[in-house]
Amino acid sequence: MSVKFLRPFGLLALVAALLFAGVPGSFRASAASGPDNGEDGYVTDEVNVKLLRASDLQAVSAQYHLQLVEQFGTRPIYRMRVTDGIDSKVKAAALAGDVARVEYAEANWTAGSPEGSGVIWSVGDGWDQGVIWSVGGQTQYQRQWALDRIKLREAHRATKGAGTIVAVLDTGVDRHHPALAGRLLRGHDFVDDDDDPSEVLPQPCAQSTDRAKCGPYGHGTHVAGIVALAAPEAKIMPLRVLDPQGVGNTWVIAEAVRYALDPDGDPSTDDGADVINLSLATVHPSRLLHDTIGDACDNGFASPYAKVVVIAASGNRGTADTMFPAGENFSGELSVGASKSDDTLWERSERDDIVRNDVMAPGVGITSSVPGNGTGVWAGTSMASPLVAGLAALVRAASPSMTADLVKDRIRDTSDRPAPEQFVKRRVNAAAAVTPLVNMAVNPIDDTRSFVRQQYLDFLNRAPDKSGDDFWSNEIDQCGGVKACVDFRRVNTSGAFFLSIEFRDTGYFVYRLHKAAFGDISAARPVPVRYEEFMPDTQRIGEGVVVNSQGWEQKLAANRDAFVLDFVTRTSATGGRNFATQFPAGTGAAAVVDRLFQNAGVAPLAAERQALIDELTPNPDSPALRASVLRKVAEHPALVRQELNRAFVLMQYFGYLRRNPDDAPEANRDFAGYNFWLGKLQENNGDFHRAEMVRAFIESIEYRQRFRE
Repeated sequence: MSVKFLRPFGLLALVAALLFAGVPGSFRASAASGPDNGEDGYVTDEVNVKLLRASDLQAVSAQYHLQLVEQFGTRPIYRMRVTDGIDSKVKAAALAGDVARVEYAEANWTAGSPEGSGVIWSVGDGWDQGVIWSVGGQTQYQRQWALDRIKLREAHRATKGAGTIVAVLDTGVDRHHPALAGRLLRGHDFVDDDDDPSEVLPQPCAQSTDRAKCGPYGHGTHVAGIVALAAPEAKIMPLRVLDPQGVGNTWVIAEAVRYALDPDGDPSTDDGADVINLSLATVHPSRLLHDTIGDACDNGFASPYAKVVVIAASGNRGTADTMFPAGENFSGELSVGASKSDDTLWERSERDDIVRNDVMAPGVGITSSVPGNGTGVWAGTSMASPLVAGLAALVRAASPSMTADLVKDRIRDTSDRPAPEQFVKRRVNAAAAVTPLVNMAVNPIDDTRSFVRQQYLDFLNRAPDKSGDDFWSNEIDQCGGVKACVDFRRVNTSGAFFLSIEFRDTGYFVYRLHKAAFGDISAARPVPVRYEEFMPDTQRIGEGVVVNSQGWEQKLAANRDAFVLDFVTRTSATGGRNFATQFPAGTGAAAVVDRLFQNAGVAPLAAERQALIDELTPNPDSPALRASVLRKVAEHPALVRQELNRAFVLMQYFGYLRRNPDDAPEANRDFAGYNFWLGKLQENNGDFHRAEMVRAFIESIEYRQRFRE
């Protein structure tokens, strides 16, 4: 596994790692050897260099004893390793003096979550500086003081952010957390350079019962949960840029910002973020980050991409020092301070001139998701920033043509001014920012492009490719506004996503895999998988897959192979079911095969059964052999035919309503609704038009209230 950054020596630039006075000194020492003095916090043998001409790379490398690590896209910007033992700051200074060939050179500065590793763990309902984790807390998450203070519920009557994407650059996310189910897009891990942006436990935490050793673990999941709370219909693009100790560097952060603008590398695809949240900070200004973030959000920078809104935490040192990237002061960037429940500025929030002129938002005692399906309470500007990022998504959803600089102005100009006046004069007001922009008589899902885009997001877990978006939108628009035609083609369009090759090779495959591994959940719950299990599993298989794009079949095959192998070996899973428990070590080959077919409800031919037994017999405990046998049962033609209608009905709940058939508001009806629609579909031989199933779901009040209450 390639690691995209090296750990720095000396002090870590976790600018607020030592903010929490209650953290034992021994733990502080494990995160940093002293307070950040603005001089340390960099990778000592790496420099980031921008040349005036790419043709000078070889000569510059030879003269200054540098080895190329990687290039920043196609630009003449390079991450270079210093090979002669000279400290990278000294080397950068020498390079910067070569004005004939070098535009800039700098050490690869480190950055981290402003909350650093000042974390307090316990069981309970209170909160303190840092974070307290507890079991449950969903009610507290959905009804906390911050929502009322910034009038989020009123804003949600106008829009919930549907169709927008918020990139979260952080420590990663717990992709199995129920609060994030259905809200996460495919992301990327820029630390380990792979497609799995999951949070990673720091080794001291994994090897100890002392939760204080877990550092900033959970920070990214907490931040993502706040975005989901503020903009519940926005999609979140998780980008891991901070390691298990909460440390990243300017190169990986810049890479992630660039990725957020165009994840698939095709400018014609509308898959870039509308908002980027940066709940991270450093004391070190960086030309690389300055230029990259400027490209993303500032009108003064030429860029092939539409400008996005960048929201950055101002920092938690409680000083007048400017932190970065919040201190860049770009036209489309907001620096966010943290306010308390009495509308005063949090004591530890930064007090520099940039944030003074921007905004603050609730950042103290904020409840959100934490790894392991629980909730936790955290304090910091990192919590205030995603509330504003979610608000920016609401504004962009309410007024899609509004440019990034105008979104920034809108949020600032509609903010409340608490009395007495605070250092940061404005505290955001979501309702004031959003409601006047919206025609309340029109639901955004009625717009053709919005409707088509939502089908991609809900069923394929990605933004639409241009050709697909154009095709399905044109199919509907050709009706010329004739209602009967529009209604029919909207149903046809939506139903086609379940029947598409892409979904059947991802989501339907996951459904059948769970069916073969576990059978139905129970007689009262006649389905094999729950929503909170299905979504992250489907996402993993679909990472980077767009049908008919170059290499998609190979990518899908590799994803499925890796997923099935993980599926048979993982020891924990949402819902508490895992293959290793169902088929413990020592289970014989015949017993495994027979149980799989029994779960699937398929009677195999004798030769089919024997072939799988023979395959597994050499080592029935082998993960690779178990994965191969499970996959073959899941792909059995009889199972594919048998479960098609059942899966189609279940996907109505998963895709349109984002819930299980027996979740509220049908919690007391068991599977009555599911059984009704399954009966209708079977009566009509799978014809979803005649069954009126898809139409009923997309015209339901519950579905339409996802986009506006």
